[in-house]
Amino acid sequence: MAWLKAGDDKSTKWVKEQIDILNQKGWYHSIQLPDGQVIEGVQPIDHLKARIARFPIPEDLSGKRVLDVGAWDGWFSFEMERRGAEVMAVDCIDFEKFRIAHHLLGSKVDYRVLDVDELAPATCGRFDIVLFLGVLYHLRHPLLSLERICQLTREMAAVESFVIDDGLEAGPIAMEFYETDDLGGQTDNWYGPTTACLLALCRSAGFVRVELGEVVKQRAHVACYRHWEPPPLHPTSAPPVLKAAANNRDWTNRFPKNKDLYVCCFFTSAEPGLTMKDMRIELDGYGVPALSTATQGNDGWQANFWLPSGLDPGLHEVRLRTVNSLHSNAVPIEVLPAANSPIPF
Repeated sequence: MAWLKAGDDKSTKWVKEQIDILNQKGWYHSIQLPDGQVIEGVQPIDHLKARIARFPIPEDLSGKRVLDVGAWDGWFSFEMERRGAEVMAVDCIDFEKFRIAHHLLGSKVDYRVLDVDELAPATCGRFDIVLFLGVLYHLRHPLLSLERICQLTREMAAVESFVIDDGLEAGPIAMEFYETDDLGGQTDNWYGPTTACLLALCRSAGFVRVELGEVVKQRAHVACYRHWEPPPLHPTSAPPVLKAAANNRDWTNRFPKNKDLYVCCFFTSAEPGLTMKDMRIELDGYGVPALSTATQGNDGWQANFWLPSGLDPGLHEVRLRTVNSLHSNAVPIEVLPAANSPIPF
């Protein structure tokens, strides 16, 4: 049963107690120094290790690039660095405690003060793994924020978020909105999704495999992948033939940047009864979720997907397969430069 609720005096009291503990300790993350000493924070080392262990992140991250969004005191950033990754850490304000730990650890983590809506591949690059832990419900525009996280992710994003239920993956797709300090007396808590809603948001943002791990005390841990599972080793169906990928507004293959557009894929396949769950569409090698699939008759099919935001102007390649086949041929689409757009998105 959910124990942290909006408008609940017990929840507000608990949050205030946690803030008092933070004020006493001064640190939220505990930090272990090279000589074995530990700077004690609100969250013990064992708790922090348990949080990151709920995601399928390898112990050896040599050659990988990792982004830690909402780094706070930096334990997760420094842990990824300890595993061998090149790490960038960002937060919306400059945390002195992060810089102290950075110095004491002799860290090379690239620390930047940025809001989520300032993150973009053009300014930060892309990352094999993105940590997005305890951030989503603090943001006024959660789906837009997840879209940005998806843009930055090459392989997997680790998303940890407050949820209003106990982890009902098949529960209602709904979200509470907190106008002021409704949740815990904090004005920076904006949303409380159900677990099912959190998963749906991650898929709608562009992640094609969204896997729910543990839900612990209303904290859901979700591994969000940019790529589909590998094609079958022994396909039972012939590859589809992709005829065209067209703009849903004018039926050309040209797409103005920063417009809310859909790509209509027209293809042939002898497989009967194809559904959205059967489709594995890719754009420039990254998976994109199908939003609809419909038969056109005579082995003809149409599958639609939302054009991801943040694509660079120029040519891009679309291809697709089904769960039972190898990839189709690729066809080009063209993203046109945005006219007078102030948003690098």
